Amino acid sequence: MAAEAAVPVDEDEAPLPLGPRRRDAAATREALLSAARELIARDGISDVSTRDVAAAAGANQALVYRYFGSKEALLVEALQPTEPDSTISETPLAELPRTLLRRALDPDAPADVRASSMSTLVAGAGTELVRSIARDRIHAGFTTQLAGRLDGDDAELRAELVAALLTGISSLRGQIGTRAMAGADLDELAIHVDRMVAPLIEPALPGTATA
Repeated sequence: MAAEAAVPVDEDEAPLPLGPRRRDAAATREALLSAARELIARDGISDVSTRDVAAAAGANQALVYRYFGSKEALLVEALQPTEPDSTISETPLAELPRTLLRRALDPDAPADVRASSMSTLVAGAGTELVRSIARDRIHAGFTTQLAGRLDGDDAELRAELVAALLTGISSLRGQIGTRAMAGADLDELAIHVDRMVAPLIEPALPGTATA
Protein backbone atom coordinates (compact mmCIF):
# COMPACT_ATOMS: atom_id res chain seq x y z
CA MET A 1 0.00 0.00 0.00
CA ALA A 2 1.56 3.27 -1.05
CA ALA A 3 2.00 6.15 1.37
CA GLU A 4 -0.12 9.25 0.80
CA ALA A 5 1.79 11.61 -1.46
CA ALA A 6 0.94 14.79 0.47
CA VAL A 7 2.51 13.62 3.73
CA PRO A 8 6.20 12.73 4.20
CA VAL A 9 6.76 9.06 4.99
CA ASP A 10 8.69 8.05 8.09
CA GLU A 11 9.05 4.81 10.02
CA ASP A 12 5.61 5.12 11.56
CA GLU A 13 3.96 5.46 8.16
CA ALA A 14 5.83 2.67 6.29
CA PRO A 15 3.45 0.24 4.58
CA LEU A 16 2.34 -2.42 7.04
CA PRO A 17 -0.44 -4.98 7.25
CA LEU A 18 -3.71 -3.29 8.16
CA GLY A 19 -3.86 -4.48 11.81
CA PRO A 20 -0.33 -3.50 12.91
CA ARG A 21 -0.51 -0.20 11.01
CA ARG A 22 -3.68 0.77 12.82
CA ARG A 23 -2.10 -0.06 16.17
CA ASP A 24 1.02 1.96 15.31
CA ALA A 25 -1.10 4.90 14.20
CA ALA A 26 -3.06 4.82 17.44
CA ALA A 27 0.15 4.65 19.48
CA THR A 28 1.67 7.58 17.58
CA ARG A 29 -1.47 9.65 18.00
CA GLU A 30 -1.48 8.98 21.74
CA ALA A 31 2.24 9.83 21.95
CA LEU A 32 1.59 13.18 20.28
CA LEU A 33 -1.31 13.89 22.62
CA SER A 34 0.73 12.94 25.68
CA ALA A 35 3.62 15.13 24.52
CA ALA A 36 1.26 18.07 24.02
CA ARG A 37 -0.06 17.69 27.56
CA GLU A 38 3.44 17.50 29.02
CA LEU A 39 4.49 20.66 27.18
CA ILE A 40 1.32 22.54 28.11
CA ALA A 41 1.75 21.58 31.77
CA ARG A 42 5.39 22.70 31.71
CA ASP A 43 5.39 25.75 29.42
CA GLY A 44 1.78 26.89 29.12
CA ILE A 45 -0.56 26.83 26.16
CA SER A 46 0.80 29.77 24.17
CA ASP A 47 4.35 28.40 23.97
CA VAL A 48 3.40 25.01 22.53
CA SER A 49 4.11 24.46 18.82
CA THR A 50 3.44 21.46 16.61
CA ARG A 51 7.17 21.22 15.98
CA ASP A 52 7.84 20.94 19.72
CA VAL A 53 5.07 18.40 20.19
CA ALA A 54 6.36 16.23 17.35
CA ALA A 55 9.94 16.42 18.64
CA ALA A 56 8.87 15.48 22.17
CA ALA A 57 6.91 12.53 20.81
CA GLY A 58 9.74 11.43 18.50
CA ALA A 59 7.46 11.75 15.47
CA ASN A 60 7.32 13.61 12.17
CA GLN A 61 5.64 17.03 12.49
CA ALA A 62 3.37 16.16 9.54
CA LEU A 63 1.75 13.46 11.68
CA VAL A 64 0.23 16.13 13.95
CA TYR A 65 -1.84 17.27 10.99
CA ARG A 66 -2.53 13.73 9.80
CA TYR A 67 -3.98 12.63 13.13
CA PHE A 68 -5.50 15.89 14.45
CA GLY A 69 -6.04 18.06 11.38
CA SER A 70 -4.69 21.25 12.97
CA LYS A 71 -2.83 22.59 15.97
CA GLU A 72 -6.12 23.92 17.33
CA ALA A 73 -7.73 20.48 17.22
CA LEU A 74 -4.72 18.99 19.01
CA LEU A 75 -4.99 21.64 21.74
CA VAL A 76 -8.72 21.12 22.17
CA GLU A 77 -8.18 17.44 22.84
CA ALA A 78 -5.08 17.94 24.99
CA LEU A 79 -6.89 20.46 27.20
CA GLN A 80 -9.74 18.09 27.99
CA PRO A 81 -9.63 15.98 31.19
CA THR A 82 -8.80 12.37 30.44
CA GLU A 83 -11.11 10.98 33.11
CA PRO A 84 -14.65 11.95 34.20
CA ASP A 85 -14.53 14.07 37.35
CA SER A 86 -17.25 13.75 39.96
CA THR A 87 -15.47 15.79 42.66
CA ILE A 88 -17.82 18.78 42.56
CA SER A 89 -20.98 16.71 42.41
CA GLU A 90 -20.08 14.11 45.04
CA THR A 91 -17.76 15.70 47.62
CA PRO A 92 -19.59 16.93 50.76
CA LEU A 93 -19.86 20.72 50.58
CA ALA A 94 -18.00 21.14 53.86
CA GLU A 95 -14.99 19.35 52.35
CA LEU A 96 -15.22 20.72 48.82
CA PRO A 97 -13.16 23.97 49.13
CA ARG A 98 -10.02 22.32 50.46
CA THR A 99 -10.47 19.26 48.22
CA LEU A 100 -10.51 21.48 45.12
CA LEU A 101 -7.67 23.60 46.49
CA ARG A 102 -5.39 20.64 47.12
CA ARG A 103 -6.12 19.24 43.70
CA ALA A 104 -5.43 22.58 42.01
CA LEU A 105 -2.14 23.07 43.85
CA ASP A 106 -0.83 19.50 43.69
CA PRO A 107 2.68 19.75 42.14
CA ASP A 108 2.78 15.99 41.64
CA ALA A 109 -0.46 15.81 39.65
CA PRO A 110 -0.13 14.02 36.29
CA ALA A 111 0.59 16.17 33.26
CA ASP A 112 -2.89 15.65 31.84
CA VAL A 113 -4.43 17.01 35.06
CA ARG A 114 -2.15 20.06 35.14
CA ALA A 115 -2.59 20.71 31.42
CA SER A 116 -6.37 20.76 31.75
CA SER A 117 -6.50 22.78 34.99
CA MET A 118 -8.44 26.04 35.16
CA SER A 119 -5.32 28.05 36.01
CA THR A 120 -3.61 26.70 32.87
CA LEU A 121 -6.63 27.64 30.77
CA VAL A 122 -6.82 31.13 32.28
CA ALA A 123 -3.09 31.69 31.73
CA GLY A 124 -3.51 30.72 28.07
CA ALA A 125 -6.79 32.52 27.46
CA GLY A 126 -5.36 34.78 24.76
CA THR A 127 -7.47 33.13 22.08
CA GLU A 128 -11.20 32.60 21.79
CA LEU A 129 -10.58 28.86 21.48
CA VAL A 130 -9.06 28.62 24.97
CA ARG A 131 -11.58 31.06 26.44
CA SER A 132 -14.38 28.90 25.07
CA ILE A 133 -12.89 25.77 26.64
CA ALA A 134 -12.53 27.59 29.98
CA ARG A 135 -16.11 28.86 29.86
CA ASP A 136 -17.43 25.39 29.07
CA ARG A 137 -15.40 23.89 31.92
CA ILE A 138 -16.66 26.45 34.44
CA HIS A 139 -20.23 26.07 33.22
CA ALA A 140 -20.16 22.29 33.49
CA GLY A 141 -18.41 22.09 36.86
CA PHE A 142 -19.47 25.17 38.77
CA THR A 143 -22.38 26.95 37.07
CA THR A 144 -24.21 23.64 36.67
CA GLN A 145 -22.97 21.03 39.16
CA LEU A 146 -22.07 23.20 42.15
CA ALA A 147 -24.92 25.69 41.66
CA GLY A 148 -27.32 22.78 41.53
CA ARG A 149 -26.33 21.90 45.09
CA LEU A 150 -26.80 25.42 46.45
CA ASP A 151 -29.91 27.22 47.63
CA GLY A 152 -30.85 30.75 46.59
CA ASP A 153 -31.58 32.68 43.42
CA ASP A 154 -27.93 33.69 43.05
CA ALA A 155 -26.57 30.12 43.25
CA GLU A 156 -24.91 30.29 39.84
CA LEU A 157 -23.13 33.54 40.70
CA ARG A 158 -21.87 32.17 44.01
CA ALA A 159 -20.70 28.98 42.32
CA GLU A 160 -18.70 30.97 39.76
CA LEU A 161 -17.23 33.08 42.56
CA VAL A 162 -15.91 29.86 44.09
CA ALA A 163 -14.32 29.04 40.73
CA ALA A 164 -12.79 32.53 40.53
CA LEU A 165 -11.35 32.28 44.04
CA LEU A 166 -9.74 28.88 43.53
CA THR A 167 -8.43 29.74 40.07
CA GLY A 168 -6.95 33.01 41.31
CA ILE A 169 -5.15 31.31 44.18
CA SER A 170 -3.76 28.65 41.87
CA SER A 171 -2.57 31.28 39.37
CA LEU A 172 -0.89 33.47 41.99
CA ARG A 173 0.86 30.51 43.58
CA GLY A 174 1.80 28.68 40.38
CA GLN A 175 2.03 30.80 37.23
CA ILE A 176 2.80 34.17 38.87
CA GLY A 177 4.52 33.04 42.05
CA THR A 178 3.70 35.92 44.40
CA ARG A 179 5.80 35.84 47.55
CA ALA A 180 3.17 35.24 50.23
CA MET A 181 1.02 32.90 48.17
CA ALA A 182 3.91 30.83 46.86
CA GLY A 183 5.43 30.51 50.31
CA ALA A 184 2.24 29.74 52.22
CA ASP A 185 1.72 26.35 53.79
CA LEU A 186 -1.06 24.44 52.05
CA ASP A 187 -2.87 23.73 55.31
CA GLU A 188 -2.81 27.44 56.17
CA LEU A 189 -4.18 28.31 52.74
CA ALA A 190 -6.93 25.73 53.18
CA ILE A 191 -8.09 27.36 56.43
CA HIS A 192 -8.46 30.75 54.74
CA VAL A 193 -10.16 29.24 51.70
CA ASP A 194 -12.68 27.47 53.93
CA ARG A 195 -13.51 30.79 55.59
CA MET A 196 -13.88 32.63 52.28
CA VAL A 197 -15.92 29.97 50.52
CA ALA A 198 -18.25 29.12 53.41
CA PRO A 199 -20.56 32.16 52.96
CA LEU A 200 -20.81 31.35 49.24
CA ILE A 201 -21.85 27.73 49.54
CA GLU A 202 -23.96 28.20 52.67
CA PRO A 203 -24.96 31.89 52.84
CA ALA A 204 -27.49 31.34 55.61
CA LEU A 205 -24.65 30.39 57.95
CA PRO A 206 -21.76 32.79 57.22
CA GLY A 207 -18.39 31.45 58.24
CA THR A 208 -19.43 27.81 58.26
CA ALA A 209 -19.64 25.16 55.59
CA THR A 210 -22.06 22.29 55.83
CA ALA A 211 -22.69 19.32 53.61
